[in-house]
Amino acid sequence: MSSSTVEIQHGTFLDLEVPWQKLLADCDEPTFFDTMIWHKTWWKEFGNDAELKLLILRSLSNEPCLIAPLMMKKSEISFIGGTDLVDYHDFLTQEPQQYEYIDAVVDRLTRMESVNKISLSSIPDNSPTIKHFRESAELHGWVISVEQEDVAPRMQLPSSYEDYMSGLRKKDRHELRRKLRRLQDSGEFSQIELRSPEEVSIAMDDFIRLHRMSTSEKNEFMTFEREQFFTKIAIELAREDMTRLTFLEFNGDRVATSLSYVCGGVRYLYNSGYNPNMYRLSVGLLNHLMSIKSSIETGIRVFDFMRGNESYKYHLGGIDRKVFSITASR
Repeated sequence: MSSSTVEIQHGTFLDLEVPWQKLLADCDEPTFFDTMIWHKTWWKEFGNDAELKLLILRSLSNEPCLIAPLMMKKSEISFIGGTDLVDYHDFLTQEPQQYEYIDAVVDRLTRMESVNKISLSSIPDNSPTIKHFRESAELHGWVISVEQEDVAPRMQLPSSYEDYMSGLRKKDRHELRRKLRRLQDSGEFSQIELRSPEEVSIAMDDFIRLHRMSTSEKNEFMTFEREQFFTKIAIELAREDMTRLTFLEFNGDRVATSLSYVCGGVRYLYNSGYNPNMYRLSVGLLNHLMSIKSSIETGIRVFDFMRGNESYKYHLGGIDRKVFSITASR
């Protein structure tokens, strides 16, 4: 790339607050993972053994073109945040992303003699980063590997709940209606959705409790450190009106829950839980169905089930999107 076109600099969270917000607003489909709040909160909780490597690319007129939210552990560069808590990663970039932006980042990383590996995980399959980074890194002498890391089902939402139901496979539609009738016949139920920081702060204990109850794997996953992070980020993003914390209440008890975030017209189902004693009534599945219904009614255009191929996502209409990782070594 030509140094007469753009220049790249190191920065801090404080330095980059204004350009970060500008690039976030310009993105075609930003996720809540792209927010500075997410990165700062993750870094404060988990970044102790790494070195912050925030890079900003500016035009010669000083306009921000790209921010690379990176960190360094030993000799390896990666995005900030691990795959245990982050479903999607990418560079924050002016649209459309230009090859020269990525080339400038690769050039800077190549000049860092202490770096011998670059690991970029969780990149959605529609991101031009996959093609641009691979081409640039190979030209800079890196050995590149691109692998499918996971799938992340999602779906476009129609304008009405009736259209959504009619668009499902016949068997899935029949099963959902049958399960909903069974719940109706078994007792009184309703879904509540909490958004304010105050409401979310009070209710996160119930979310954590139901999450841990769901399965032994979820109980093992939800360490004290992750519990602290879940609570802090839910409250912080609630201040930005992104958090959607739902509970399905049955006969006065909270029996299922989900934690979602809304960003750029997309609702991201981040995590969930339910009381396994209520498994027969499919409370977890029906809580998700009600969240889809409320998303349609509030004008959300995409419902993203996020990483993982759990069967319920497909019963509710999810269609796979692939997620890739890029590894560069020298």
